[in-house]
Amino acid sequence: MSLSENNNRYGIIAVDKQGGRVLFLHPETLEVEKVLTGFPRNPHELLIIPEHDKAYVPIFGDGIHGDNPHPQHQVAVISLINHELSGFIELSPLEAPHTARLGADGNVYLCCENSATIAVIDPKTDKVIRQISVPSTYTHRLSVTPEGNKLFTDNEEDASVTVVELKNTNGKVIDNIDMPGGVNGISAAPHAPFIVTSNADKPELVIIDSQTHKIKRYVPLRGHKKGAQIVRFSQDGEYLIVIGDQEPVATLFDGGLNEIACFNVGNKPMDGCFSPDNKRLLIANEADGTVSIIDIASKRVIATPSVGKGCEVLNYFVEKAA
Repeated sequence: MSLSENNNRYGIIAVDKQGGRVLFLHPETLEVEKVLTGFPRNPHELLIIPEHDKAYVPIFGDGIHGDNPHPQHQVAVISLINHELSGFIELSPLEAPHTARLGADGNVYLCCENSATIAVIDPKTDKVIRQISVPSTYTHRLSVTPEGNKLFTDNEEDASVTVVELKNTNGKVIDNIDMPGGVNGISAAPHAPFIVTSNADKPELVIIDSQTHKIKRYVPLRGHKKGAQIVRFSQDGEYLIVIGDQEPVATLFDGGLNEIACFNVGNKPMDGCFSPDNKRLLIANEADGTVSIIDIASKRVIATPSVGKGCEVLNYFVEKAA
């Protein structure tokens, strides 16, 4: 991919969970250009906040979903201009921050798993401005609809999805959807009124109508032997990537949920991202300390460079002069 697209120059930021670091990478070669340290164990997840030229990296703890005996309570704030750790947002008494997403109101909605609570953060001040309790044992991931009027949480251990109304409210729980199995991944389609979830108990996607909150269809994952972990759309909704859970496989779909290709990737693939021009797909393989670079046009893995000790997630951002 070119270093510039639509007059923008891009960089890549990656969360090296196994190394306890945040990395800035060259956007073409994925060579490490800068390493940030000083994070408590363990940094998980990543949210780019373009309007404020910053990224949030939640500090989850040293466990995994549903089993995190030493939960943390901070979010690291990264300057995308200076490529520096700016500081931390304190969440106490909330624990185990994980997935964060931007709402249409400009605020950040952050799952605090062990607290079964969504923290709402103002990215202008990096302060928690309110909390939304979720009727579940834990809440691990969430996704906000493109209109910004609702958010949906995956409650993996409870086999449910909670619906929170955001429009004209401070966050009101309006529904709790019973799912056919545990819920691993969740993503709102950017281009249509549906939510994609991954069934943790079998290799299939479960599609929810975001208006009626009813399950509308099931999509089999033919190249997977078990439930997948991550579902992630490209920014425009043209593509969806489904990444295996402890299984070295990822399946690419188009925006209509038609299968395009299935790829063999590295061990313990965690999360991925599409390049801004939708020509490349990057998959972070945590157990291998590598990233699979997929060329979408040719439908093949074209390189697998070593990146850090074991990255969980990475994404592109627009580089701006300091």
